[in-house]
Amino acid sequence: MLCLELRIVKSFNVFIVFLTMVLISGSACYKNSDRTAFEIAKQNQLMDALTNFEIIGEGTDFLTIKIELPAPLSADSRFFVMALDESGFPLRKVSGYGYDPKLEGKNHYWFFLFLYAPQEWPEHLNRSKSLKFVYVENKVITAEKVLEYQKEWGGKNGPKVFDLPAPPDNISGFLLLKDYTFLARDEFRQPDGYYIEGTISGKNGRWSIFQALSDIKGQEPEPQFVLPSDWGWLELATGRTHSMREAISPQPPYVKGWWDGKGYFHPEPVKIFSKQE
Repeated sequence: MLCLELRIVKSFNVFIVFLTMVLISGSACYKNSDRTAFEIAKQNQLMDALTNFEIIGEGTDFLTIKIELPAPLSADSRFFVMALDESGFPLRKVSGYGYDPKLEGKNHYWFFLFLYAPQEWPEHLNRSKSLKFVYVENKVITAEKVLEYQKEWGGKNGPKVFDLPAPPDNISGFLLLKDYTFLARDEFRQPDGYYIEGTISGKNGRWSIFQALSDIKGQEPEPQFVLPSDWGWLELATGRTHSMREAISPQPPYVKGWWDGKGYFHPEPVKIFSKQE
């Protein structure tokens, strides 16, 4: 009889432990499900805000966009924007970044897009068909949205539209040496290959000068074959290029190097020359 009672008590205790584990597991599942639903609702609200974006500033070389956020962005959240061509690729010479104007009592969020191309650049490469917005949380892309918005960037024959607010006169970021592309520091794309940290400067919604604030950084794979189409210099301030065959001395600061068959520049040596040599 005593053994029977012990078996009953033991079985009851096992049942209680099992029931507790089930309840805990169910509670955890409920919390995870609830958190997922919350995140989905939050993302849907953000996407709805993007659908109702407003152009509050525009010029030949810039675009300023405003959206109304459902709530302020958290410290681990970031919002990005890019101008895409008709094939869905980012325009090389147009950079963009998000900006919080910190207006009291409002959850406004701005996006600045701007063109930096002080030298001649084919017009067909400066036509955007759409804007891509990317929302990142804890360094993970959690939402994306592409909205159609066509624009001719830097058009010389079009009207010189200028309507504030515009991006700042001085913008910090990275200059890619391979094609003299400037990326804002808070741009979604990251520099690849050799690049230089610095600032572009301008006024009235146009930027024409780059100031180098670092040595050459980054790296690129060693080419198996060096087949240069030309050797010469790249002036950092304006992006002007000169072939060694020209009887012209480059304006410092500049970088020596060569161009491959695709038109990309490769520094050699990997050094900035701050004075004429």
